[in-house]
Amino acid sequence: MSSLFQAIGVSILTNVLTVSTFALNHLGLGGLINLNSHTGDIIPLTQSPKAYYIRGLWKDLNRVINVFDKHGNQVFSFERLSSLNPVWSMLTFPERKEVATINTRFFARSITFHQLPGITHRKISSDYGLGSSSQTFYLNDGALYGWTRGSKYLEKVINPNGSMEERRERLAKVKLMRQFKFDFEMLVDTQQIRPEVALSTGFLSMLTQWGMGETTDTIGPTFISEVTTGPELVSDRGTQPVGPVNSPVTSPVTSPVTSLSNSPDIVLII
Repeated sequence: MSSLFQAIGVSILTNVLTVSTFALNHLGLGGLINLNSHTGDIIPLTQSPKAYYIRGLWKDLNRVINVFDKHGNQVFSFERLSSLNPVWSMLTFPERKEVATINTRFFARSITFHQLPGITHRKISSDYGLGSSSQTFYLNDGALYGWTRGSKYLEKVINPNGSMEERRERLAKVKLMRQFKFDFEMLVDTQQIRPEVALSTGFLSMLTQWGMGETTDTIGPTFISEVTTGPELVSDRGTQPVGPVNSPVTSPVTSPVTSLSNSPDIVLII
């Protein structure tokens, strides 16, 4: 299938997900999306994650998505050559160094990481199970990682399908900020996973797994207590680093990101 039809297919999928999620919430059936049949241990997300905000650029709705930190400063962008191209690049800002190439093709999704030691090409798979579904991938530590369909958590899964012996460690969380707008918040435990990995894989799920139809409230950004944390993790249990860069974590979110509040809206990715 050509890139043109792949891009159109992903656009249709995003819109179908948006409409179907809206319909389920409108009918009071949103809980069906959050069914979870896992019986093992769940380690909750840290109380002091780092916050990112992923928003569409109003001047180029279908080609540029920006990523901001808690202060409203741009730190990354997702860009593609045209709205008919299924391949996105994740760039640092303002240096504009490519850190990941994201292939959103309908039948072959993958991410190629650049400039991250020990992390190269990763295939993204869809995992459908009774009561839950996720998009999964592996890192160099050999563990299974996956973004869940309903709860929108990024989880590190030890002993998958091991019933009571399965363990799920939550590393990141996404929520839709405004219904029908490409406006997401992502909270990341940067001591356990690199933000580039969480953001790139989460961005793919925004397009191909979640959509923008979920009912939202008006509480704004998640409140995070101000806690002083240690240095960000550089390596995991694997032989190569899979954690974030070794710069210290700044203070967590303590107030809404007011500098983003005036940004124009985006309705749908086409």
